[in-house]
Amino acid sequence: MPPKIDMRAAWNRTSSGYQRLHQIPTDAAHYGPWAPDESELRLLGDVRDKRILEIGCGGGQCSIAFARQGAIAVGIDLSDEQLAFARRLAQSALAHGVANDVIAFVPPTFLQGDASDLSRFADGIFDLVFSAYALHYVPHIEACLAEVSRVLRRADTGAGAFGGQFVFSLDHPFRDCFWDDDSGEESLQPLRSYFTRAAMDWQFGSSGEWMRSYHRTIGDWVALLHAATLQVERILEPEPVLSAEEQASWSESYDLETAKLIPQTIIFVARKRG
Repeated sequence: MPPKIDMRAAWNRTSSGYQRLHQIPTDAAHYGPWAPDESELRLLGDVRDKRILEIGCGGGQCSIAFARQGAIAVGIDLSDEQLAFARRLAQSALAHGVANDVIAFVPPTFLQGDASDLSRFADGIFDLVFSAYALHYVPHIEACLAEVSRVLRRADTGAGAFGGQFVFSLDHPFRDCFWDDDSGEESLQPLRSYFTRAAMDWQFGSSGEWMRSYHRTIGDWVALLHAATLQVERILEPEPVLSAEEQASWSESYDLETAKLIPQTIIFVARKRG
């Protein structure tokens, strides 16, 4: 049995090694391990002058990418150490300049907080809420999605129109079926039912930190979004990027042979209704 899991403390202890290993770039928003980034997928459109909230911002790379493109970006994360890294990274970008940027770089604001409580933000303040590989860690997902809907801007016109955009990526729920909680390894044979909603406790790569994530089916996610007045526009299941660099970076946590056969990432694109 794992010890009592404190996700804030676990990510505080994991942050340094995670950031050192993965070296996530800041030129475009990323959607997670072995997934194409925003420069290829182009799901967000022109973000210049948009107000963007990133939930579970981690080391801040996506928020910095948005700021480099002229957005007013805010990142929120549970981990103090991840946020400290994000602030250092943003200040480094500001101090050294960013090659090929054609607009002034305004560093994002980084705040410590829980994804289920966005009460510090006013209603309808954001044009876009973004999250990469964070929402499967959120236990109270209904509260989180209700808050996302609340802080997104409303439609400019009447009934039937759509407001702000919500884009997020996750470990693909089907991948959970091939994950061994005890060994921390992936298998080419299913090890658990797709329909088991129990929390998953597992150890994070070489750090050995115990983590907890929550399995929800694709249908669950669609229903949860609908209940939060968020209309699904697209669901993407991109083929993994298997370049040598990506393989080296993520091989600690993701098995190459499994990635060739089983979807690794799912991306939801939604908008606020009304």
